[in-house]
Amino acid sequence: MGTLRKYLLNGAIISSVLSGVSAFRQGRKNPSDWRTYLTWIAWLLTLAVALGTIRKESVDPDAPKVSAGPKLKNAQKKPKKGE
Repeated sequence: MGTLRKYLLNGAIISSVLSGVSAFRQGRKNPSDWRTYLTWIAWLLTLAVALGTIRKESVDPDAPKVSAGPKLKNAQKKPKKGE
């Protein structure tokens, strides 16, 4: 997959860009106060996490995309005493 394509077609990037458009529209309508700045900071952090995730996946393609959770020692069900 092309370098730019993996960034543009990623769902996290698309979601982040759409939320940035929404934040921009809200920022134009409302006066700037501390909540506006927090909205922009949150959007920038979301974008940074999305970009970092794509970068990490491209460096290590064998890495799992979603964590499987903790490994349990006794993953099988134990039979009940009556069985």
